[in-house]
Amino acid sequence: MKARWKSVLGIGIGVLGLASVYILQRELFYSGFYDTGAGTTKLPDFDNLKFVFSKLIRFLINDGCSLLIIYGLFRRDDFMQFGFRLFLIELLILLPIYFSLTIFAFEQTRFFLQHLHRLVVNPVLMMLLIPAFYYQITLEKQSPNKQD
Repeated sequence: MKARWKSVLGIGIGVLGLASVYILQRELFYSGFYDTGAGTTKLPDFDNLKFVFSKLIRFLINDGCSLLIIYGLFRRDDFMQFGFRLFLIELLILLPIYFSLTIFAFEQTRFFLQHLHRLVVNPVLMMLLIPAFYYQITLEKQSPNKQD
């Protein structure tokens, strides 16, 4: 019963955190793009350091909440390790690419950046893990037990 409460608590905190970040994003996080509209072709004047710090914090909160949801749903170390590895790949590879393209090559990459933003800043990759993990569990249940 105690494990069930941990699961419910993890899922609840994760969902509440993601919802709060989404609802309060304009109040909590600096973007520099809020008043420019979707048709923006030139990078608006904004504070690069403030932009990077704000997006980094939002990324950490979103993916942290996503990992809590994954923990609450599955409570499996292998799934948490995979999720954490994906988190590190996003943090160390995708996020710096996103920052570099936004700050130094916005005009040339603005259409690509719209999609990269959704992958990096929003928890899309982490949320895609949930159906993948359910599928993995289904496959494990269907396969015969291996004898070592």
